[in-house]
Amino acid sequence: MAMADISMGSGLPPHSEADWLKAVETVLRGKPFDTLTTQDVDGIIRQPLYTKATHKTSDTTAGLPGLAPFTRGARPVSDKHLPWHIAQRVVIGRGAADNDQILTDLAGGVSALVLDFSSIKSVTTDDLDALLDGVMLDIAPVVLAPAACGVDGILAFIDLLARRHEDAQAMSGYLNFDPFATALAANQRVSSHGLEALVARAADLPNLALMTASGAAFHNEGAAPTDELAYMLAALTQNLRLLEAQGLAPEDALARINLTLSADTDFFMTIAKIRSARQLFHMVAKNIGCAHVAPTIHCETSQRAYSRLDPWVNILRATVATLAAGIAGAELISVAPCSATSDTDNVLTRRIARNTQIILQEESHIAHVSDAAGGSWYVEALTQDLSEQAWAQFQSIEATGGLTKQIDDCSVRAQLDARCRDYETLVETRDLPLVGVSEFPNLDEAPLPAPAIAQSGYRHAEKFEALRDLAERVKPKVYLACLGNAAAFTPRANFAANTYATGGMHAVTGAGGFDIGAIAKEFAASGAKIAVICGTDDDYEAHASELADALRGAGVAHLALAGRARDIAAIDDYCYPGGPTLSFVQHALARLGLEADA
Repeated sequence: MAMADISMGSGLPPHSEADWLKAVETVLRGKPFDTLTTQDVDGIIRQPLYTKATHKTSDTTAGLPGLAPFTRGARPVSDKHLPWHIAQRVVIGRGAADNDQILTDLAGGVSALVLDFSSIKSVTTDDLDALLDGVMLDIAPVVLAPAACGVDGILAFIDLLARRHEDAQAMSGYLNFDPFATALAANQRVSSHGLEALVARAADLPNLALMTASGAAFHNEGAAPTDELAYMLAALTQNLRLLEAQGLAPEDALARINLTLSADTDFFMTIAKIRSARQLFHMVAKNIGCAHVAPTIHCETSQRAYSRLDPWVNILRATVATLAAGIAGAELISVAPCSATSDTDNVLTRRIARNTQIILQEESHIAHVSDAAGGSWYVEALTQDLSEQAWAQFQSIEATGGLTKQIDDCSVRAQLDARCRDYETLVETRDLPLVGVSEFPNLDEAPLPAPAIAQSGYRHAEKFEALRDLAERVKPKVYLACLGNAAAFTPRANFAANTYATGGMHAVTGAGGFDIGAIAKEFAASGAKIAVICGTDDDYEAHASELADALRGAGVAHLALAGRARDIAAIDDYCYPGGPTLSFVQHALARLGLEADA
């Protein structure tokens, strides 16, 4: 239709979904419509088009920001000056100047501190007093990550508040006693030892959350979004039972538990997951007569999305995750520095991490609109899909004895290991692309050094990092044995070069042409032990077999062809879009005697 036929004043011509489907069929050219849908590892199906018909909830059931079921936010409006707390994690004991780091963070715009005790085995009140010297604890909430210090570390912090005669009513913070995350990380049985003492000592501190229901702990071990929400719910209900056993009324117990979730690069999924978490929290609260209680959500940028390779890309990952968490209405957000996968946190990377939040708050003003994603048919449908599947999975956990039993009998660990394998398959085929790792690797950017103590949990990039570490020892080359002219071989040559670069191998591009002897001589002079034939299908048909034999004669250790498999005896392997990238690169490096530990 020409513009002359359209009157903008009378509106655009109406089109139905049937019209859209008809147009899509012409593009698909006989392929089934299902090729446009995507199924996540947890079974969530994403459609190519969302309409009013796919919108599962009404405005009434979704509620309004600040009102039950809190899907659209725990508050009616955000504080324009501080829409959410800008939290920064401090790994205690990693550096000699932890207090200086904390004061620098606070002066630079941080409004809450996450004290991570994972690098130490014990902590005393004196230690914390020195660590937090100069910190106004009634202004900057503290979020504890007790790790191995357990309840003793939490009690030491409570003793510090008493020592400093802090106003109990003015104090807010999150003690994060979490028997489930602790047991999961240590591969131990669940224990609530010390909770009785904690409840007694914190009785006069009503604004301190005692426990957390952490979905992030499971996310970091490989859980998919539905799993994360289901485990979070299971932890929430178990925590409620534990606190009620200590004499707390249901409403008091619920108010003393916060939620901890991950935020990752799946932008819309992160928004939907946080909205779903509030909806699911409300379902539990309603069942115990506390429908008016809204949750407090702390979001952490996903550690499994980060990589030591081309670490500056982690800034982009953190930005996407933070934007999603902010739009979704999280109360606290902690952004890991781009160097978090190593031991190299410094003033620059920490400043970038907190400035990411400051820019989103003060320049992008993303919190000026409450629930900005609300009303999007995609986000609303995704939120509801997550809630329905997570609730069903949560009920299954409860029906089989609860989260404690499933952690103790290793059922949870088995489920998480299976999810890790699912993600590894997606990473292997690049269906889950990792920029700077499996896509567009930059060999001129030195990777961050591996941490002195291996970090726990699962990360998508780990196996590629191991290959790059191996290759760094010898910096191997790969010769691109190109057939024909540049226009013919460049597409596959570029693909092959990027594939080998994921394993740290530098490409040497051949001159091309059809002189098989000259190509073999060029390979021999290149210093490479690995080669890949690159060209068009027609050129392969005419010359690939002869060239493969010639390269064998020239001493190639591993020979591949860029394209689908063919019946050529001298070819060791094939690289192509959708192929097994990781194992392909592993085989090539193995021919050079470079093999990673299993």
